[in-house]
Amino acid sequence: MEAYVALLRGINVSGHHPMKMADLKSALSNLGLKNLATYLQSGNLVFESDIKSSSDLEKMIAIKLLEVFGFDLKVKVIAKKEFQELFSNNPFAKIAGIDLKQLYYIHFMGQPDVESFSAIQNDQKFPEKMSLHDEVIYVHYPNGYGRSKLHGSIFEKKLKLPATARNHNTMKNLCKLLEALE
Repeated sequence: MEAYVALLRGINVSGHHPMKMADLKSALSNLGLKNLATYLQSGNLVFESDIKSSSDLEKMIAIKLLEVFGFDLKVKVIAKKEFQELFSNNPFAKIAGIDLKQLYYIHFMGQPDVESFSAIQNDQKFPEKMSLHDEVIYVHYPNGYGRSKLHGSIFEKKLKLPATARNHNTMKNLCKLLEALE
C-alpha cells in the first residue's frame, strides 16, 4: 500500500466550494482510501491506497467530489516519497535567515513550460525569487504572499495550467502526517 497527499484546489476559500472535512473524508472513504486524514479546512489530505497511479487517483477523487458535492475541482495527488523530496529540496529553505513563513509551493496540474516560467522569473516587476522543479514552483515572497502581485492565478494565467499553492508550514505538517502512516 502506497501513501499519498491529495491537494484540492479552491475549497473553503472566501466562501467558495464550502466543504466540511468530515463530509469529505466520508465521501472519499467510499473509494477505498485507507487511513484518510485531513489537514486544515483547505483541501489537504493524506491517505493510503493500493492504486499505484497518481493520475488515476486524481481522476477518481475529482469524479467523487463532483458526484457528492457538485464541485468540479482540480486535484493534485503526489506519492509520499515525491512529496517529501519536494519539501526537502526547497532551495530557499536552505538559505540562512530566510523567514520560512514567506516560502510557498505552487503545485501545477501538469508540467509548466520552461520558457514561460523563465519570463515570469526574469520579470523585474516581481521581487519574488522562484525556482521550478518538475510540476512545482518554489517561491520566496520577501514581502509576504498576501502583499504580492504574483499569486497562484497569475502563474495559472501565464503558464496556462491550473495550480494550487501551499505554504511551507502546511507542507511540513503534511510530511508529518505522511510519516505517521508508517
